[in-house]
Parts: sequence; C-alpha cells; structure tokens
Amino acid sequence: MRHNGEAVRNKEGVVVSMFRNTPEDIYALMLDLVKIGSFSATAGEKVCVDRICEHLSSLSAFRKRPEDLRQVPLPGNPHGSAAVVALVRAEPPTNRTVILEGHFDVVDIEVYGPLKDVALDPEACTRRMGEMPLPEEARADLDSGNYLFGRGVMDMKFGIAMAMALLAEASENPGTFGVNLMLVAVPDEENNSAGMRAAAGALARSQEEGLDLVGCIMVEPSDPGYTGGNGRVVSFGAVGKIMPFVLVMGKEAHGSEYFDGINANLAMAHLNLLLEGNPDLADVGGEENYPPMVCLKQKDLREAYSITLPERAVAYYSLITIRHTPESLLAEVDKAAAEALRRTAKHLDRSKAVFAERAHLPAWPPTPTGRVVRYASLLERAEAVFKGDLETHLAAFLAGLPGSMDEREKGIALVNEVLTISGEKGPLAVTGFMPPFYPHRTNFRSSEKEKAFAAVGEAVVEEARERFGETLHKNEHFGGISDLSYLGFQGNPAELEALRKNLPGWGTLYDLPVKDLLDLDIPALNIGPSGKDAHKMTERIELGYSLNVAPKLLRSAVRMLGARKEH
Repeated sequence: MRHNGEAVRNKEGVVVSMFRNTPEDIYALMLDLVKIGSFSATAGEKVCVDRICEHLSSLSAFRKRPEDLRQVPLPGNPHGSAAVVALVRAEPPTNRTVILEGHFDVVDIEVYGPLKDVALDPEACTRRMGEMPLPEEARADLDSGNYLFGRGVMDMKFGIAMAMALLAEASENPGTFGVNLMLVAVPDEENNSAGMRAAAGALARSQEEGLDLVGCIMVEPSDPGYTGGNGRVVSFGAVGKIMPFVLVMGKEAHGSEYFDGINANLAMAHLNLLLEGNPDLADVGGEENYPPMVCLKQKDLREAYSITLPERAVAYYSLITIRHTPESLLAEVDKAAAEALRRTAKHLDRSKAVFAERAHLPAWPPTPTGRVVRYASLLERAEAVFKGDLETHLAAFLAGLPGSMDEREKGIALVNEVLTISGEKGPLAVTGFMPPFYPHRTNFRSSEKEKAFAAVGEAVVEEARERFGETLHKNEHFGGISDLSYLGFQGNPAELEALRKNLPGWGTLYDLPVKDLLDLDIPALNIGPSGKDAHKMTERIELGYSLNVAPKLLRSAVRMLGARKEH
C-alpha cells in the first residue's frame, strides 16, 4: 500500500504504510486481513484484532487521538479476543455519528481439502481452484476472472477493508462527511456473537457520553443464494433467531414391562411432528417469507446401553424471526409440548388396549398425561427442596463440565441436573431456551432516525441504478443472522424477561446485555460488496462490483446521512 505523510512504525519498528479509500488499497487491506486465520473462537481472532488496530493506528486521526482507537475485551475469552471500536471525529465537531459494522472472524478451512494450504491466500487459492471439481456456476465465475476465491474474502474481510478505507478518507479529510464515523469490527459472529454483545455495551457508553448514534451501516456481503437476483441488496433491518428447547421426562421401566413405563423418545417423536416444519410458526412479513422451525438436536440423555426405557430426552430448535418474541414463541412451544404428552398417552393407551386383548391380559391403567413446566418454575422447585445454596452448587456444576463442551450441551446438562434436584416425576416436559438469541430489527419508519435511514437506503438504490447501471434489491430484513440484532431490542422489556428466566445458565453460561439493548435503538442498513458461497470451499468475492461500486455507494450513504439534519 502507498504511504502518505510521515512514517509510522509498529511495535516491532516496521514502517506501516497509510492507506486511502481506493480500490487498490481496499484490495491490499483485504488480502492482508485474509491471510490471518481468525477462525471463530480461536487465538487467531486476537491476531486479527491487533492487525486491524495496527493499520488504523497509521491514520492521522488516531495519531492525534489514540484514545479514539480501542479494544473492547470479550468477557471470559481465553484468547484475549476483543472488538475494535474506532472513532474518527468530523470537523467542525459534531455528536452525530454513523457506525460502520462488520465481523472479522471466519469459519474453518476443513472443506478446502487439498487446497487448505492456500485457503488464506486468495490469489494462490484462485489460481489453484481450477484443480478442483466445481459446480457449474463456480466454474463459470472462476473462468470469468471477476472473482477471487478464499476463506474470508466474502464473509467478510472485504467489507471490513471497505469500512477501514472509508475511515481513512474521513481521517484525512474530516470535513467531508458531516458526521463522525465509528468502526465497530467484531469477532465471534460465526459462533455466539460475543463480539457484538460486548460492543453493545461500548455503544451504550458512547451514547451516555453524548454521541448521537444516527444509525449503523453493516458492510456484510450479500449472496444471490438467499437474496435472489444478482445478490446485490440493500437491507433495512435484520432477522432474529430464537432457540427453544424441550426436555421430556417419561417413566423408566424394563423393556420386558414396556407398558409400565413411558419412553421419553416416544414423546419427543410426537413433539417433533408438531414443531418441525410447522408453517403456522413460520414468520412471514409482506414479501418476505422465512422458514419454519427446525430441530437442530434431538437425543435421549442416557449415556450407556440399557434395556430400560429411556426416561429423559431433549430437543432444541431454531426459528428465524421477524415477529415472534421469546414470550410469544415459548407460549407456542408450551402448547405443543402439552399436546405431545397428550398424544403420547393416547398412543400408549391405544397400544395397551390392543396388546391386552390379543395377549388375553388384564387391562393396564390409563397413562397419565403429565404436565408442562417452564425452566424458571423448575428452578424454583429445586431451590425449595435443595439443602444448601443451589446457585453455588449449579455454578460449581457448570465449572466442572469440560471447557470444550458446546454451550447448548452445557445448558442441557444444567437442566437435567436441576430436574434431578427438583425431585419431579414424569411424565413432564420442561421448556425454555438455549443460546444464542438474536432479536430481530425492523425499520418501522416511526422515528425521524428510522425515516432518515430508510430514505438513504432508497436513495442508494436509485444511485446504483442511475450512476452505475446496477440493480439493487430492497429487503426489509437482511436474510442471514447478523450482528445488527444487537443494536437494541424492539419490544416490551417483559419479553426479554421470559428469555432471561428460562435460559439455563443465564449470566454464566450465556449473557445478554439487556440494559444496553433496552437503552439502544439504532436504525440499520446493510450496504456491502457482492459474493457467493459463504462457508463453502467456493467462497468468493465479485471484484468488479465490490471494488468499484460498493465502496462508492457506502461513501454516498454516509454523505447523505451527514447532510440530513433532521432526526
């Protein structure tokens, strides 16, 4: 990258070149960031944090005010990972601030097979991609010469480079935009969004200190695989995600005495038929349709072979949302769990009657239907009967689980422990939530800030058409799970209470900055580059549009926001 002005040296004494908002510098920044294996939840994230800060520290804005470039640590992160928050102040001074947001963590490279050694070297990866058997579309894109392949080029280090380059322009020409620019670059998006959850606190503190957070532009690339058309999209909000669970307790019995027990797996089968793929639970809004609930995990909780009927089984589900809140969805899951228990009892009673008649045996007593309890109520029952400090016991229980254990598996283990302590007997269904939780974000056009952001999004679509001959689709919600969810909570605070009370290990296993989310209400747009096949071996960025159009549209959006004074 070209150097502009006085030499800047890093801590090793090596000259770090300043960069500008040019296609060449964006490309060079992207290559430099991609070569860092910042795989989610690994030590590579911190390496990338330091590299981003090293680049930004070369800018005049941060040489003058180094306190405006900081790292926000992720609580409890074993690698010291952090979010980067960088504020370039406008001249003349203003409190009005536009956030540019993106993540720098990436998924692993196992799918690259023989190309693993070049997966983080996009130019080499692109050259060698022709060695691999490719889908027809990927082959055509490779042959076109307009795509660059490699892990992280699309998802989403190109977007980070694009945002950093805009900060460079604002740094050198602070009177250009009429607003401050704040870069929020986060790790862990591909895991549990711990980076953006930590950054939400930093945004809330900035607001308390007087910054007027006009809105946030995410620079996540869009993919025609989920947007339709050419994949070039301006999004005005973001979908959410809720993950309810149900743990069923049946009744143990020896396999030879089948009708004396209740197999929890049977109840779970009925539950899955009620929840999995149920169109009545799918969120639909206007022209946008999101898939119904999907079961991501189902298992019984017995670890060793036994001829006894499995007494306990669990499943958790994922639902993309634009309407459902934690409380409204949990009410639906409660109803489904009750119906599953009822159908289980009916199924067994029918089987008992037929079997008794054919075997000339006395009739069995009716199967009890059982009941549904939420995790919060189960915890209260356990507290009432436990001899000692239950909170301390459960904290020690969680601490004793393997560190490598998935957070959802830890949550299941915790629910199982609480159920055992409670002394409750089956049939019983315990309902609640597993992490993570992503609130949906919708631009309702109800506040002046929302109206301004929506107007700018519309104007960007028009500019793309008139200035560049590009068709951009308009989506009310960004189609993938994203960090935009943590720009505030649009709903009744009591709805978050249903989540807090019924998510096992809240505050230790998983936490959400509830106060910060309730204090924030930041409108959002997504204006990013264009690419394809995130998380796949064929992940790639489209160079022509991404280098020559997307940065200019992002720049225009910020300038338009700076020019608007009403809010």
